[in-house]
Amino acid sequence: MATLDDDLAKAVSEGFRLAQGSIINQDLILSGTGDVTVTLADGSKKTGPSWSKLIAAATAAGTSAAAAATSATNAKTSETNANSSKTAAATSATNAKTSETNAKTSETNAKTSETNANTSENNAKTSETNAAASLAAAQLLTSVPYEEAPFPDVWLPLNDDLRLLAGFAPYDKLTISGQMLELATKSATIIRPTEATYIDKSGVLQTAKIDEPRFEKEGLLIEGQRTNYFRYSNDPSQWKSVSNVDSTLTLVSAIDGNTKAPTGQYTTTTGKTNMNLLDSRSNVIALAIGETLSISCRVKLSANLRFRVRVGNGTSYIGGCYYNPQGELIGAIDKVISSAILGSDGYITIKTTYIADVEGTEFFAQFLIYDLNNVNNNIATGETCALQMPQVELGPNASSFIISGASPATRAADIPTIQRSGNENYFGPFTYSAEVHLNGPVIAATSTSARRGILSFYPSSAEYVMTYVDPSSSSALGKLRSMYGASNFNQSSKRIDDDLIHNVVFSTDLIKNRLSLDGEITEIATAARPTPGNPAPTVPDKILIGWGAGSTAYGQRVLNGHIRNLRIWHRALTLNQIKGLR
Repeated sequence: MATLDDDLAKAVSEGFRLAQGSIINQDLILSGTGDVTVTLADGSKKTGPSWSKLIAAATAAGTSAAAAATSATNAKTSETNANSSKTAAATSATNAKTSETNAKTSETNAKTSETNANTSENNAKTSETNAAASLAAAQLLTSVPYEEAPFPDVWLPLNDDLRLLAGFAPYDKLTISGQMLELATKSATIIRPTEATYIDKSGVLQTAKIDEPRFEKEGLLIEGQRTNYFRYSNDPSQWKSVSNVDSTLTLVSAIDGNTKAPTGQYTTTTGKTNMNLLDSRSNVIALAIGETLSISCRVKLSANLRFRVRVGNGTSYIGGCYYNPQGELIGAIDKVISSAILGSDGYITIKTTYIADVEGTEFFAQFLIYDLNNVNNNIATGETCALQMPQVELGPNASSFIISGASPATRAADIPTIQRSGNENYFGPFTYSAEVHLNGPVIAATSTSARRGILSFYPSSAEYVMTYVDPSSSSALGKLRSMYGASNFNQSSKRIDDDLIHNVVFSTDLIKNRLSLDGEITEIATAARPTPGNPAPTVPDKILIGWGAGSTAYGQRVLNGHIRNLRIWHRALTLNQIKGLR
């Protein structure tokens, strides 16, 4: 058995003692609480914090740091909230003011709502009334919105000739090498014992022979008898006014414009206040109070043009008007009705009608280059005026150009007709329609002879049918009227003398008479059914186209305008058929 010496045994014992002391100290530090006292190797004592105390202190320090950071954040938030509270306080003040305004607005809106409620109630009643009216109007029509009219019994297109597409008339005849041949066509007839001019569909001035119809773009031209008091109307070389001399105005003849009409081209060679181009001084005209004098021409200007009517020795100017180079009316004297149309060739078609308010036998018309607005009141040298187709005539509205020579010339009236036999159904239901255009406005007149007739036929001077425009009644001025049986009148609500083409229809079923203007229908009950009778000796056995019936054969009730697409049915068309006519 081995043995240890005393030194080694002592060293081992000391090692065990130190190890046991370390274990005890470690246990105190790791497991102890608060402060602990450990024994050092030399036997001395040392007191210090245990591990649990160190952990608690570190935890407390971290918590304090976090709390400090939180406090700083909260302080910043408190500052922000304080600013927000300040802003909110200002906003609250503003909102309070807005609320006060809104309260007043709400009060106003409440009042408005009350008013609107009352208005809505009224509108509801009106809508109910209108709905009833619409239903009533709808009940007047069939369930079909468009109903085509049957083929007419008489159809006269009047587009480029007088041929009938339907109806009765003698067959047309053609003579070849002395032999008369009967053609398959039938035509209306026209009487006009003089030549007459017209503007064809290309805009060119043409001359129609005796009894030759005149077709313009609006249809068959129908005019009454007129006289052009302007001499040499188609010979510009003769257009020298008595008040002009060559030193102030030169004149050159030419063929010009779309119309290719003889034209007087004037040029000023000396400045002057106004220059008389031409006048009808040598052809004085008698006028009674209320009668009319119409002046017309085509002009192309660099200065202004003036028309004027003079009486006596020329000391009195009683009517006139002024036009600028653009065809604009820039001045007028009372008692004058004027119109102007600027054409594509630069020529202005000017028509002026003077209504006489004094009586005399020495009226005459003048055409002048006139300076109306120039500051110096002077026409400059070199101003030009091209003038063609000058005309001065008695009657309302200028008519087609009349070629005159050394004396005034007269154009006879156009009288187009078709036979009554087989073409009209006066004593039974019938309908007729036509496209109608009036030349110029209807001018008030006291005489029924100034009526502008469209169509008429009648078995006697007391019983007739007539559609016309009547200038003798202020309530009917320019409006379409119809008469059936001499005692039944229809009248349109609109004027027809607006230079447009209108669709005119008259229809009767012997119970109601209906007059339609462009689809707008007026109707009246038939006062008395016409009774058959023998034609009066003075009444022609014709249907008059563009004329109104009268106590004489033809009267003076002429259309002074155009008619196209004349149709007659021996039946009363329905309302839908009338509205669908074109």
